[in-house]
Amino acid sequence: MRNKLLHILSTKLLDDALIRKAGDQVQLDCRSFLQTQPVAPEQVTALLADVPLLDQAVIFTSANAVTAVAAALTNQPRWRVFCIEAATRKKVQELLPGTTISASAPNGAQLVKQIIGHAPDPVVFFCGNLRLDTIPDGLKQNAISCREKVVYKTIKTPVHIDQHYDGILFYSPSGVESFFSLNKISPETSAFSIGPSTTRALKKYTSNIVEAAQPDVEQMIGMIADSTRRSARGSKDF
Repeated sequence: MRNKLLHILSTKLLDDALIRKAGDQVQLDCRSFLQTQPVAPEQVTALLADVPLLDQAVIFTSANAVTAVAAALTNQPRWRVFCIEAATRKKVQELLPGTTISASAPNGAQLVKQIIGHAPDPVVFFCGNLRLDTIPDGLKQNAISCREKVVYKTIKTPVHIDQHYDGILFYSPSGVESFFSLNKISPETSAFSIGPSTTRALKKYTSNIVEAAQPDVEQMIGMIADSTRRSARGSKDF
């Protein structure tokens, strides 16, 4: 039976409940490699001035965008929402209860297909300053008009890590870039990825990648807990 304590690094801060889900066989350290700053509510309100509250198709790919928009609204919109699963979808349901989720998908490429299938035109994309090109380019290629509204900013805050970790959790391409701007990892270290875009970013730096089946932080923590249980039975994952 394996009794070694696994050392795992999360590249963003996690709440205590999530940390406990990793189990007592894991030491889970959290360091933030990105900082998000919402655009001031009055500025977001100005961005919303030309967005109809009724029957407008909108896109959210981040819970940060949902929070920023919700904080600036003075009336509940009746939007048709296209969003990423699962945290972003949950935030839409929580903060924008008057909207209808027309479709959701685990990543941007699949979400583009959903939007094309519903053929809304035009759409409004609430995003951050470091958003990926996947959705705007995909919509442009299919002649769907997309207006972007930047409602939060992502700032890279790299930290040098001098400790060896058995696994590292990554949540976005920006987080990957921030981490590897100051750090390298050994071939033995498992890089846990939240989804395809993050995996593509990681492939520049490592081949030892484990991708979550769904883009959900809780599922990533569950992957670590499952790995420790399998290791205890003699099946080595790290």
